[in-house]
Amino acid sequence: MTDYVLQITLLSSLTSAAGEGRVGLVDRDVAFDDLGLPILPGRRLKGLWRDAYRDVADVWRQCGKSPTPAAQIFGESGQKPGTGDACMYVGNAEVKKASALKPWLEYLQHPEKRKLHPDDVAQHFATVRIQTAIDRGTGSAKENTLRLTRTLKSGWVFRARVRFVESPDEALQNALALGAAALQHMGTGRTRGIGKVCCRLIARDENNQERDLTEQALQALSDDCLPPISVARPNQSRQTSKERTATPPGLNCATPTHLLRYRLKLTEPVIIPVADGDPNSVMTRQDIPGSHIWGAAAWHYLRQSNHTPADEAFCHGFLDGGLRFLTAYPETRDPDELDEPPQRMIPIPYSVREFKEEETLVDFMEPLDQDQKKEPKKRLSRRYAMILPSFLGTQDVKIERNYHHVRAGDRRKGRALENDGNLFTYEAIQADQSFQGAVLGSIDDLAKLKEWLPGGHSIKIGRSRSAQYGEANFEWMDNEPLELRNLVEWNGFLPQQAPPNRGECLIITTLSPLLTVNDHGHPEARFPAHELADVLDWDASQLTLSHSYTRSELIGGYHTHLRLPRQQLPAIAAGSVFIFDTTAVQEHITENHLLQLEHNGLGLRKGEGYGRVAVNRHGDLGLTGRTETPLDDSEGQTAPNPPDSKVPQELQNLLRDIVRTRCLAEMQQYARDITYRIPRNKIPSNALLGRLRLFLRQDSLVKSLEDLRDKPAEEQLTNYEIDIRGFNMPNLPNQLTLYNLFKTAGTKPDALTGELIKIWVEQLAEDCDKDTRETMIQALMDSESGNLCRDFLDYLLTALRRKSRT
Repeated sequence: MTDYVLQITLLSSLTSAAGEGRVGLVDRDVAFDDLGLPILPGRRLKGLWRDAYRDVADVWRQCGKSPTPAAQIFGESGQKPGTGDACMYVGNAEVKKASALKPWLEYLQHPEKRKLHPDDVAQHFATVRIQTAIDRGTGSAKENTLRLTRTLKSGWVFRARVRFVESPDEALQNALALGAAALQHMGTGRTRGIGKVCCRLIARDENNQERDLTEQALQALSDDCLPPISVARPNQSRQTSKERTATPPGLNCATPTHLLRYRLKLTEPVIIPVADGDPNSVMTRQDIPGSHIWGAAAWHYLRQSNHTPADEAFCHGFLDGGLRFLTAYPETRDPDELDEPPQRMIPIPYSVREFKEEETLVDFMEPLDQDQKKEPKKRLSRRYAMILPSFLGTQDVKIERNYHHVRAGDRRKGRALENDGNLFTYEAIQADQSFQGAVLGSIDDLAKLKEWLPGGHSIKIGRSRSAQYGEANFEWMDNEPLELRNLVEWNGFLPQQAPPNRGECLIITTLSPLLTVNDHGHPEARFPAHELADVLDWDASQLTLSHSYTRSELIGGYHTHLRLPRQQLPAIAAGSVFIFDTTAVQEHITENHLLQLEHNGLGLRKGEGYGRVAVNRHGDLGLTGRTETPLDDSEGQTAPNPPDSKVPQELQNLLRDIVRTRCLAEMQQYARDITYRIPRNKIPSNALLGRLRLFLRQDSLVKSLEDLRDKPAEEQLTNYEIDIRGFNMPNLPNQLTLYNLFKTAGTKPDALTGELIKIWVEQLAEDCDKDTRETMIQALMDSESGNLCRDFLDYLLTALRRKSRT
């Protein structure tokens, strides 16, 4: 199998803006990940690559060729049915060798270690540029125009993974390779000397042997041989007008008997859009609806040979509700059973609140005294929990926000303009989070599903799947289908007894959104009491709703095969609680009825995981008075073990850079302390300070000091001895003059910096082997001691001059 990557080499500084800044530090920041490693977002790379290919295609047309339209290769927003999909996917570009750095950075940034901060890593890869606007009339800086922009340093090499729906042929490889060669500028400020890049499309075989496809295509051009870049159109949908339309399953679904649990590990951010936010923002859910797994499984089925939407297996499993794909919620571990596998969490019932003042839990389903009823309460900030007797453990779903813009309609402008290119934001679930769900059905249907959708593969879910978003690893947690009868969704599909019979009341808690219609067939967020009565074989008039704690939401979606949005339907939100008075039907309540209600659910679109309910599962758990337990709290965790891999050279370079930065910061503090200890009347004159600064810029600092024949100048440098006790300079006397300080910095820089370098290397690299630490110390002393001393003395001269003026 051949892998493809887009390699980007920075030939100058580059600002791949994140769309936001940091108050007081930088006005325009670069896109970084959580560890501080820079990234080039995949959506931007794909858009720039597409524009570069269009330029190549225009030249090909002038040569009488017919290149493939860019939309057929890269896709296009709002494509109509039958025009073909994008045949490629572009991920985020990361620094080369980032995979070797990440395990060490995660270890060094762990809360129990705190050796590094993401800002330390970011400073290794980037620098800050200070700019202002100049008034043409006066030639001076305009007011309120000073801005700080972070830019990536030149020389770094980034790589973005490129995946194809079908194995690319030679024509497609040549088209993309030449498009990569034409991509020579990116980022902001590309007309002002930054943003110049060199891009190459690389093919890597199973033996990790790399082949530069761009060089091959350019070589063919130099040999007066035009490589083919006309790509055959991808196969259109095999569905005909006589075949059945792939509509999600509705109400009439067979009652499932078995289940298979699955896990999704997000390898990239995922966007699950919701009907919320302003027109320029896309908000995301914090779970993975079953409809997305339903669509991914159907896609994998149809991708196999001789499979069509008209197959009986497809119609039964995906259209008639033979398979039910439940929502994937975050997973976590029981803090008392860490050796057990992770457990699926559930939405927190809305009857569970929190006292505002004491921040303890209160469950309205439990008896409350008068004082508890009067105290103000609030909803919990988190949405999902593991609920056990006298225990409610929550875990946060990490969300990120990314900024994008619509490029100018005229691609010759090469960038987004103020009135031609809208800025919009995507909210997404962060990568490296795990979600767990299940598929219900018969044992035969589930066995076939495992053949169509094998575990251990990547699937694409959510929005914007062709670049930067939507990839997740899919795996089955069970080798064989499990019988559903003894498993309870409330506690993560673990064995538990049937729903208890409470006699006088029936408690229904929704575990997923509930879609219903009213008596006239119109969608309405109202509990389906008549359907509940039919399932339990009761008289609907005997059901009385006594209490409810509910919220509603809008459920939308997208028909991928039609490229049309789905109708937005009002729904009862997951976590809603309904309490029915069942005094009149106590003798008719049976265990089988309640168990069937939990297994079958209520409402519409059950095949997509909607309408899941829990019956009589809470109300006597003793949550009132307890406190919420954050299961993702890092405090109290034991320090992890360092990675087993050898310390990579990239990490050594990064640590050396951080050591130099910290040594310089500490030496600047020494300069401020020295300035504070020198009386103002002992500070050399401004003229002499200026001469010393000139000496620093020369290669012979010591010789220039010795050639000072001006006796008053020499006296100004030797007329006061500075007390340097408390500085990490053990190789120097406790007191010395400015003259001796400058002379020592020129002749023996290690005397000023050696001990400081050793301290920081031992602190930051204590988990590295002794040889590595000694090598880093020696390399820093050989390459950085002189530079550190010069920077230190330059800062000292500035501080002395500032004090003399005040």
